[in-house]
Amino acid sequence: MREGRGVNSIRFTVHRLQFAKAWAVVVCLVSCVYSLNAQMKYPFVHDERNEIVGDRFMSAFFEKLYGQKTYNNQRINVLQIGDSHIQADFLSAQVRTNFQKDFGNAGRGLVVPIKVAGSNEPFNYRFTSNIKCYGKRCVYVGDSLDYGIGGFVVKTSDDTAQFRIRTFDYGALNYSFHKVTLFYQQDSSYNFSIEDTSGNLLASIQKDSSVRNVSSTTLSIKTNDIILKAHRSDSSETSATLYGLNLENDSSGVIYHAIGVNGAEAFQYVHAKYFSEQTQMLKPDLIIISLGTNEANRRPFNKELTAARLDSLVKQLQLYNPSTPILLTTPPDSYYGRKYYNPAIASMHTIIVDYGKENNLPVWDLFSATGGYKSCYQWKKYKLMRKDGVHFSRAGYELQGNLLYEALMKSYNRYVSVRPQ
Repeated sequence: MREGRGVNSIRFTVHRLQFAKAWAVVVCLVSCVYSLNAQMKYPFVHDERNEIVGDRFMSAFFEKLYGQKTYNNQRINVLQIGDSHIQADFLSAQVRTNFQKDFGNAGRGLVVPIKVAGSNEPFNYRFTSNIKCYGKRCVYVGDSLDYGIGGFVVKTSDDTAQFRIRTFDYGALNYSFHKVTLFYQQDSSYNFSIEDTSGNLLASIQKDSSVRNVSSTTLSIKTNDIILKAHRSDSSETSATLYGLNLENDSSGVIYHAIGVNGAEAFQYVHAKYFSEQTQMLKPDLIIISLGTNEANRRPFNKELTAARLDSLVKQLQLYNPSTPILLTTPPDSYYGRKYYNPAIASMHTIIVDYGKENNLPVWDLFSATGGYKSCYQWKKYKLMRKDGVHFSRAGYELQGNLLYEALMKSYNRYVSVRPQ
């Protein structure tokens, strides 16, 4: 009887492994169909260039994806760090949706008080406050504020402060949550509690002495809508300082965290006091760095300084996430001063590609995959770029997101095809 069970178990495992490999082929076919459609619609897209160079350094990430698809028992965190191309979340939302449809939805992930800090927030969540708070983004390096995980910070001394956080379902994906991780300043901050919109207590935030400025709690219900309340417990607590929240459900699958800051460059993330330190609390299995557009708009453009600043950010992230692969992406082509071709974008592309080769980091070359220098003319011709010549329409960002996911799946399928069983 036991022997029979063992044989059946082996057969079941073999069938699951065969299914995983078969699924990889299906995704490959779907990706090829998408690529063909994109090339037919947008001739400046070159599918043969849309790939990740150095993807062998991402094997641990692909193995977790394989384990999730085969056994449905993995929670996989992806962290994408960028500038305004990422802040609105159009590009990253497309990658998130694709991942979660194929590998499972483990939650919305990081949400940041961007609007409360006075900037434009993503379309798929709403973060509001009942009072006006002092807030900024990390591009203000000389500011007295200590920036955290999202590149933004909000601060208030008002003991009536409340923050409402709502997530919106999209792409047929449900973003209700029951686990909340709060990123805030503990040393001089208020205490926090979480309520529903009727005032019922869902959880109290207990300060965690083992981890600085981060606390996690589980809600008594699953919801899309919470009220985060600040409480002054004694006169020594002079202000509440908030960085963001990580919102998760109890399912296996992918959580895709997107951190974008308008105007950001690599060195500004380096100078954000708690940023790199707090990334480790997201437990990233892959970090994607998508910067370079703002660096390329500096005049004069300094190649050596730009490369050194990129290196500082990579090294800082590696310090706190030593086993996590880091994927570099090149920025798409864009204009300078709305109407002039920008040769510094091509230089930025070279810096990133060379840095990846020299430091054994994988690189997704969006610049080359979409035509390279002066291809911004094509983006504008097909109404994929905004009038400022730097930012893209929602359709343009979604195209970029689909291309990134396609490149990742090409590498994943290749990994599965040669993976020893």
